[in-house]
Amino acid sequence: MPNCQDQDAASGGTRRPTDRAMHFIARMDAHLPTLPDDAARRIFLDRQLDGWERRYARFVASEGCSEPIAVSADPPQAADFLLTIIGLAARRCALDDQGGGHVR
Repeated sequence: MPNCQDQDAASGGTRRPTDRAMHFIARMDAHLPTLPDDAARRIFLDRQLDGWERRYARFVASEGCSEPIAVSADPPQAADFLLTIIGLAARRCALDDQGGGHVR
C-alpha cells in the first residue's frame, strides 16, 4: 500500500495550506449573507463545522489518506482542516457575539 507521505512528496505541490483554507472561507463569507437570517447562518455554520470536524478526524485516523487527491492537485494537509475549522468557528462565534446568544 502506498504511503501518503510518498504521494505528498511526489506531487511536488506548491500550494500553501492557508491558500486552500482562505479560498474556502472566502466562499463561506460570500454565501453567509445570502441566507435569510442569523438563525439560518448558525445552522449552516454548525453543519459545516460538524462536517469539517468529521473529515479532519478521518484524515488523522487514516494518516492523511482519507481525502481523494487529483493527480495534478496538492494533497490536503492537517493545516488545511484546522484553518478551515478555526475560520468557521470564528464566524459562528461572531454570530453569537452580535446578540441572540444561541449556543451550539
